[in-house]
Amino acid sequence: AGILRICLDSSYLLPIFGIGLKNIPDDIIVKLLDEGHKLLISEISIFECIAKAAKLASSGELSLDRPIKGLLAVIYSKSLIMISIFDGDLIRIAATSRRFISDFIDCIVLATATMQADILLTEDTLLLKPPHNLLEYIHSINPRLQILGFKEYAQKYKS
Repeated sequence: AGILRICLDSSYLLPIFGIGLKNIPDDIIVKLLDEGHKLLISEISIFECIAKAAKLASSGELSLDRPIKGLLAVIYSKSLIMISIFDGDLIRIAATSRRFISDFIDCIVLATATMQADILLTEDTLLLKPPHNLLEYIHSINPRLQILGFKEYAQKYKS
């Protein structure tokens, strides 16, 4: 498959913020980088992870410095390519996607992948099974984009 541009949904960043996930290995980012892939993340995903970590920190489930450590790890990472949300074309795609998906953050992540990636890696059920019309629209912009969950990705690309 060669080097792929993989857009990571926020689920894959959560371990950096001290939040583990059931079906995703904590070292997923390291594995993908070891395979030589370029990893893209939307700025909105960073915000989403900080919000989740802050919620857990405020209830005492995470230390208060965890959201900050996660933020610094992501921002200063040489391996994660941050994609700005302040882009007219991206917002146009996200706003169009909003007709089909009620969560605008998901729309922004999908738009980011549509503009920049070969694969959107997500565990979000709505993104994994988008309405046919939305998928048609996305593929009219980026015909090569695949939307995969971790299991599908692992089967297809043997990570």
